[in-house]
Amino acid sequence: MKLFENTTFYQNLLPYEQFRFYADLPENAEIGEYEKKIIMESAEKALEEEIPQLYATVYMRFVRDGNRGEYEASYFKRRAMLRALTMGEVLEKKGRFIDKIINIVWLICEETTWVIPAHNHGDDTQDGTNTLLTCEVEDEVRIIDLFAAETGAELSNTLYYLRDELEAVTPSITRRMDYCIEKHILTPFEKYYFWWGGYHGGILNNWNPWIISNILITIAVEVRNPVRRENLTEKAAATLDRFTASYSPDGGCDEGPSYWTAAAASLYDCLEILYDMTGGKVNCMENELVRNMCDYFRKAYISGPYVMNFADAPATMEISGVARTIKRMGRRAGIPELETFASYAAYRKGEKQAEWSLSTSESYRNIRNIYETIPPYTGGGCAETAAFPGISVLVAREKADFDEGLYFAMKGGTNGESHNHNDIGNLVVYKDGKPVIVDIGVGTYSRKTFSEERYTIKPMTSPYHNTLEIGGFAQPAGITYKSENTVYAPEGKGMKIRLEKAYPAEAGVLSYTRE
Repeated sequence: MKLFENTTFYQNLLPYEQFRFYADLPENAEIGEYEKKIIMESAEKALEEEIPQLYATVYMRFVRDGNRGEYEASYFKRRAMLRALTMGEVLEKKGRFIDKIINIVWLICEETTWVIPAHNHGDDTQDGTNTLLTCEVEDEVRIIDLFAAETGAELSNTLYYLRDELEAVTPSITRRMDYCIEKHILTPFEKYYFWWGGYHGGILNNWNPWIISNILITIAVEVRNPVRRENLTEKAAATLDRFTASYSPDGGCDEGPSYWTAAAASLYDCLEILYDMTGGKVNCMENELVRNMCDYFRKAYISGPYVMNFADAPATMEISGVARTIKRMGRRAGIPELETFASYAAYRKGEKQAEWSLSTSESYRNIRNIYETIPPYTGGGCAETAAFPGISVLVAREKADFDEGLYFAMKGGTNGESHNHNDIGNLVVYKDGKPVIVDIGVGTYSRKTFSEERYTIKPMTSPYHNTLEIGGFAQPAGITYKSENTVYAPEGKGMKIRLEKAYPAEAGVLSYTRE
């Protein structure tokens, strides 16, 4: 389903001078004392910390030994420090954090690339010996990955809140920021058609809305020319349309609940930013697909820290971290059960959890969530059963209660899904919020994870799931290996699938039903 094909942005986009973030908030909205405390503690800490260095040989480690974590730790630390210092200065307004902000911005602008090594694919030497910047060695930037886009948004946010304060020290720093944002984000987005945009087909995943949510921030803050502002926004909206077109109306996320925070939740961020950019005139929150995508997480959630973890999704996550986003989704989309679930997520241990922090990603939602409050949980909000035919998944509970009774989930589908494991027919069972039959999940990402060697990693293979090996054959990878004839029981508490086509012909499987 396409959300924007009948939308004319030319008639709705506000001029640059009239734009402001968080149009649904009153201009005098106040930040709570709890949030102020976290912001100031984070800013004070960043003020005292050393800015980490980014070394070429550490960048090379991804090719040399598969390690991506060492470079990323320093890379993300710089951006987290910038976020904390920026928000601290916005709150305090004394100029105390400005010099440190300038130093971090200067270093980020001096980075040869904003693309992390794991996403810098290719080899321009053709012999496998090049271990550094294989696709980005020229002045012209030709790659935008998740974190390049986030970097552009982070710098844009700093300019949105503190441009005047930075220019009072030196206009050179804001000119440098504008130049680097143009070079690394706006020009390549305008000029090139990236795989994550769906221009060449293939499976679309969370990269699409996650990147676009950050590019929209940059367009909103940086692009003053009205024609260019419209054209870039139109391109962003068309890119999102290709993402939503890949979804079934049921809103099921084949990447699992943890990736939902970067997929459907990032789409929601995009819709909120477009709402801001049009002064509320472009509002897609009543769209059925959008509402179902927002509600997926509530339906897939199990209990306590546990979530349904098919594909690469981890089995546990701190759900209090998404409580404020879920609360806003429920209110804007008109889903009261989702608002109730947000209260459960924030208070599930009987007392309020630390459900907000100044995180290093999801720039728009993280700052908007500062202003959100959640009432205590008084019960309800639990989906007793949910079917997602688009991804061939069923969720069923013995009771309409998050913490009591049996929870069951089972999947069909294909072995060519986003973040795929060869796991057709896999199932999980929990009792009273505790695991009984589990999916062991995925290990730490490495160079192999998203390469031709992916299915040499044991947790990606079908024998490491609740599936059969037949005649010595496991399930292979690929979209042709799939389930068929899925039937959901009339009362919604059961599922039956045919699995013979999940196995290679050599296995000789004539008929295989799992029920």
